[in-house]
Amino acid sequence: MLNHDQATDYVRRYHGVPPEILTDGTWLLTRRAFWLSLVDGAAEPDLVGELFDGEDDDLEAFDDEVRKSGTWPVLNLGPLAFVSWHGSDFEGGYDYVVLPENTGRCLSIASMEGHGHGPGLSWPEARRLVDHGTLGTPGQRLLLILPALGDAAVPDEAIPQVAAALLAAGNPGCDPAVADHAARQLLADEAGWTWQGETLTCDFEYSVRNPNGLSPADLLLVTRTLAATAPS
Repeated sequence: MLNHDQATDYVRRYHGVPPEILTDGTWLLTRRAFWLSLVDGAAEPDLVGELFDGEDDDLEAFDDEVRKSGTWPVLNLGPLAFVSWHGSDFEGGYDYVVLPENTGRCLSIASMEGHGHGPGLSWPEARRLVDHGTLGTPGQRLLLILPALGDAAVPDEAIPQVAAALLAAGNPGCDPAVADHAARQLLADEAGWTWQGETLTCDFEYSVRNPNGLSPADLLLVTRTLAATAPS
């Protein structure tokens, strides 16, 4: 969860929304449709359809459940939080925010919505969040941050990890080759990451971690918060 200062900082971009709307979202981990929502549209529909083909994989029903809850579920990955927000007229999306310690701030680095932005994470940063997180299982953490990840240098070893996570979250009886093919598509990206002094930056124009995105001070703060290690 977010503390009060972080929640207040997050909702200030939404007129009239109280910080109390942000609530514990760990129940999302139990919904297959939630995992489907993270990959829907990011891989070939036929592949996604084979991975998630059960009666519990109803995106519309899942969206209705979240909206009727009257809350914005939050999943905490330590220095990074996932927020499922929604508004009127079917507005809504997923937001990934960095939580710098002792600042009370929420810095959005990636967003899945109509006017989304990203990527927000390099592979080393994503790997660290998966390895050192405590939320759910490592596979769940990997799938959760996948929409925020974009790195042309993702190693081949990531493919079977994502494939295994897809099978665990979706249809375990699915052909492993389908999961492998979907994993390759989900990981494919052309974004490059480079160090500018102590700051890790992304070269993709729609990433706020581009030098023309966040302020230099905030770019450095994000890098330090995600605890990436600069090359020596």
